[in-house]
Amino acid sequence: MIAKMSIPIYVLTSDKYLEALRPFSYLLNKYWRPNPQVIVGGFTPPEFELPPNFTFHSLGKFEDYPVSRWSNSLIRMLLELPHDVFIFMLEDYWITKPVKTGYIDIIGDYMKQFEYVARFDLTGDRLYSGYAKPYGKAGPIDLIISDPDSQYHCSLIAGAWRRAHMLKILVENESPWQVELEGTSRLRELRQYVIVLGTTDPPLQHTLALRGGVDSKLILDEVKKSDVSEMRRLGLLRKWEKT
Repeated sequence: MIAKMSIPIYVLTSDKYLEALRPFSYLLNKYWRPNPQVIVGGFTPPEFELPPNFTFHSLGKFEDYPVSRWSNSLIRMLLELPHDVFIFMLEDYWITKPVKTGYIDIIGDYMKQFEYVARFDLTGDRLYSGYAKPYGKAGPIDLIISDPDSQYHCSLIAGAWRRAHMLKILVENESPWQVELEGTSRLRELRQYVIVLGTTDPPLQHTLALRGGVDSKLILDEVKKSDVSEMRRLGLLRKWEKT
């Protein structure tokens, strides 16, 4: 069953990281119930079959978007897809425990109601940044607000985004790391108009399986051993087992 969520999940990938979609989709569908709508933005469609709740949206030729032009592909994805509010993730954000989907539904409705919320952190990123303060409640959720002067105010860790505000801080020809660092400065300049929120009880927990842009080495210390064993049995980690 595919969930009738108020907001979809956008996942940006590249040909280099397509294989990571296999464990990504397995863990997401295991821990996110009912399964959400996921739209993958990439280049060459994968040769393997994606789950029914996943659709692939091609952004053109992979060679036209080197890592130094990563932001161009994200801008194109936002312009070509119709949703005003969405959850943004990357293909190596592998979920490690059950998602509090009820909370995410509330967060999606909250962002639709309050258009000045640029980003809502779904993880503990803002909670543990050391620069967040209480910001009331949304139903049962205790909100926190990120200090615009804090580091990674524009973090690309899993979060809900408003498209119009994300487009304001994106510029062409930046890597994902530049988007986070330089984007934080640009988002800081909008402090009079937009805010970034989080919660004291994050609804989503994921690991970064391919950290630092190294596609050949998995880091699975935060993934349950039983999940690693099952993914290995299913052949989902075959690419990295060979290296």
